[in-house]
Amino acid sequence: MEEKRGQGDLRIEDILTFDESKANSLFRKRFVRYQKLAAEIGDDAAYEAMLEKYPAQQKALMGTFIDHAPLAEGFSKAVPLLALMGFQTEVVDVSQNGIDATLEIQRVCPFLGLDKEYGFETPCRLFCEMEQEAARRAFPGLKAEILSKKAEGACVCVFKYERAAQTMTAPATTAPNLIARLVGFVRLVPSLIQVGIRMLKMRFSS
Repeated sequence: MEEKRGQGDLRIEDILTFDESKANSLFRKRFVRYQKLAAEIGDDAAYEAMLEKYPAQQKALMGTFIDHAPLAEGFSKAVPLLALMGFQTEVVDVSQNGIDATLEIQRVCPFLGLDKEYGFETPCRLFCEMEQEAARRAFPGLKAEILSKKAEGACVCVFKYERAAQTMTAPATTAPNLIARLVGFVRLVPSLIQVGIRMLKMRFSS
């Protein structure tokens, strides 16, 4: 029997070869997988089945960026990776009063349009809400909240993440220019290697 995994069966080889076309294909697979599971076991059970191994994946992927850095710094380092999937991301550091906090602003939602194609009212529950729930389960003490949604008519999607401050934080750079994005992607390579190591360990330990 095929092993059930969350997040559209994301693998390290997917991450290392990502582009918008491959990301789009992965998004479509998640819609199809959810529809199939929902038909077999119902919506709520399908959601949990899709989410089952997603927290471990979030721990490996997201943890690479935020385990040893403030949230805004870690999220900023991940911007080039998100760009490969079609996102246009800005990160704003809103840390204060002993709280490490950041806003992730998405100007583009690559899921819009696909939701209607597969008969969903919005893509939010299957993607962003699931991602935030996986993050909460992966990182006890991390709060995650969706402040606005393009799918509901907002001009941008805004996600807030916060946790108790661990280190001093500095304002994150927003809207990097092309050269800065290229430099950021080069700097991302060591983190991708760490992601690969973590995901391989996760795969062999399961």
